[in-house]
Amino acid sequence: MSPWAAFFSIIIPMSKITKDVVAALIEKDEKFLVARRCKDDSFGGMWEFPGGVVEPGETKADALRREIREELGVDIEVMDIAGIFEDEIPTLKIVIYLFDCKIKDGVPRPIECDDVNWASTEEMDGIELAPADRKVLTWLKKRKRSG
Repeated sequence: MSPWAAFFSIIIPMSKITKDVVAALIEKDEKFLVARRCKDDSFGGMWEFPGGVVEPGETKADALRREIREELGVDIEVMDIAGIFEDEIPTLKIVIYLFDCKIKDGVPRPIECDDVNWASTEEMDGIELAPADRKVLTWLKKRKRSG
């Protein structure tokens, strides 16, 4: 890095990109649907609540339906927003919109992920969740205790 580049990086910090992400909270028999990220993805091999990035021009609900169809091969009904969570790394801020969802058609299978599973909040303590999804798990446990 040139001395000028170093100087300007101190004075003019790099702007942080913000991405809107949607995730599905799908519950069955007190267990939640989770998917293991492909090894080549960021946080590869970690588990997450399935979903993905909202593309320009898409509503959050449309993005979630598309992502779940692409990743798991099922059609879902997107219901109410369950929560909004944030996670950050030095160059990126992710805003996660978590929606309560129901499967309308199909059986979840790994298409654009390495695996899918149903896990209780207690079982999720034993799997490696992506950092943002760990925040969702903490919130789920509080919600479960309160009501």
